Amino acid sequence: MHYYFHTKEQVYESLQCEAYSIVSDCIAQAKRQPTLLKQLATFVAASQRMDFTDGSMMRFIICSRLEMHRNPTLRGSSTPAAGAVGDFYAWMVDDAIRRGEIPAETDRPAVVNMLFAMFWGMGFFAGFVHQPEDVAVIAKQLHRLFVCGLLDNARAERTLTIAPPVAAVVSVEDYPPAWRYDPVDAAARPDAV
Repeated sequence: MHYYFHTKEQVYESLQCEAYSIVSDCIAQAKRQPTLLKQLATFVAASQRMDFTDGSMMRFIICSRLEMHRNPTLRGSSTPAAGAVGDFYAWMVDDAIRRGEIPAETDRPAVVNMLFAMFWGMGFFAGFVHQPEDVAVIAKQLHRLFVCGLLDNARAERTLTIAPPVAAVVSVEDYPPAWRYDPVDAAARPDAV
């Protein structure tokens, strides 16, 4: 590899460009579909086809996204593939609202973020946790969720109410002294008593 790339950063940048190219192709295929559900299905199917051999591209996309949050110097930045997926979901939701598939009063940013979270969660699950067959079963359930709703018998007027965060009622000072020790001072360790 050192014949083609002089640094690790050049290898990483080359892989980022390849990932962006593949994701952009999947998005282009999905944008040709007439409905939100078909756009989602096409995007997922195209993503699976592009990475069918060993799943390494999806793992790379997920890992590079996680690295953006792990590494303090990279926080707040994004990869080209992640930016493309986010922009695609925003376009897809706007397009669905324009067509009337989604009500106009829908919280657009929340739906976009939900789809974005599902992408990263499913990508992580498919790339690291389970086999492709497991993902297909989950994809069927997600399809059902979008088409029928999760709770078929739930009343539509019931809405989710999210309470504000509650402050912690326990502080470090509330713990007995045995739980507080200096890890450097072996005599102060609870097991040294």
